[in-house]
Amino acid sequence: MDKVAKYITRGGERWDNIAYLAYGDAFRYGEIILANPNVPKYDVFPQGVTVNVPVSTESESAALNLPPWKRA
Repeated sequence: MDKVAKYITRGGERWDNIAYLAYGDAFRYGEIILANPNVPKYDVFPQGVTVNVPVSTESESAALNLPPWKRA
């Protein structure tokens, strides 16, 4: 993992929601979980948790095009 984008959760989001927003593919949530060993494995996130989203060449534009309030 070379590059990460910071994502701040909204209450009620799940790992697969974040993967869908970042990559357009909800099934890539495992990559995000692996990039966050210190984040509890929430079923549903509370608001305000900072999550590292790995940025790959194919996903770089999607992950970095998050609205400013979603980036840390």
